[in-house]
Amino acid sequence: MTSLLPFNPFRELDRIRREMDDFFDSSFISLPQNMGVDIGPAVDAYKTDERLVMFVEAPGLSSDDIEIMTTENTLTIKGEFKHPKIPDNAKALIRERSYSNFSRSFKLPVSIKPEEVKATYKDGIIEINIPLSEKHITHSVKIDIESGEDRKSITGETN
Repeated sequence: MTSLLPFNPFRELDRIRREMDDFFDSSFISLPQNMGVDIGPAVDAYKTDERLVMFVEAPGLSSDDIEIMTTENTLTIKGEFKHPKIPDNAKALIRERSYSNFSRSFKLPVSIKPEEVKATYKDGIIEINIPLSEKHITHSVKIDIESGEDRKSITGETN
C-alpha cells in the first residue's frame, strides 16, 4: 500500500520503535521457555578409592522436595522446582528459571552399597556419598619384582 504522505525517516523510526515496544511488552513473557533440553539440575561426580561423591545443584529446594533412590549400579534423583509466590498483579519482566518436575538417573560405573548411601543438603547443593561395594574398592598391593637371575633359576635355565 502506498502512503499519500511524503516519506519522513523520523516518522518511520518512531513507528518501528512503537512496534518493537508493543512486541516486547506483549510477547516477551510468552517466549518459549527452556528452548534446549531440560535435563534437570547440574551434577558433578567424583570417584575415590572407597566411594563415589556427587554434588547436585538444587537451589531453592527443601529436602522434602527431593527424592534419592539407589540400586546396586544406579542412582536416581527426583524433585520439583516450584514457582515462587508472586504478587497477584505482578508483571514478569524476565523469566530465566524453569519450574517443573525433574528426574535424573545415572548408571554408575561400579557396584555400590545402596543401603549405606548418605546425602546432605547445604547452601543449595546436595552432596551424595556413595560407598563402593567390596569388589570395587581399590586395594593397594605391593608386588615384589624378581630379578632376572631369580627368573633363570625358577625356569631351570643355567649359564
